[in-house]
Amino acid sequence: MSLHTWFECKIRYEKVMENGMNKKVAEPYLVDALSFTEAEARIIEEITPFISGEFTVADIRRANYSELFFSDEDAADRWFKCKLLFITLDEKSGAEKKIATQILVQAADLHDAIKK
Repeated sequence: MSLHTWFECKIRYEKVMENGMNKKVAEPYLVDALSFTEAEARIIEEITPFISGEFTVADIRRANYSELFFSDEDAADRWFKCKLLFITLDEKSGAEKKIATQILVQAADLHDAIKK
């Protein structure tokens, strides 16, 4: 089992929209890295070929995902952040306890992500 440390990096740049207008956008990207410094270096290296012009790394934060569910489907080109609640019973007191976890699911649309 490999242990991943995920970082969510936000890149801010001017994007050319479908109507030809320039718009300032901030897009989130997920990076597997050991530190904030490595996450910044990796996102700059990965995003540079795809963005013409200047961009800035606006934010880097740890992302707490317990699992990532990949899809082999060609149409699955989006990632959905899902929060799951597991209900467990305390054997001694009999009380219900809710444990929350976050996962990322690769799917074509929301309905497909829920099915997976």
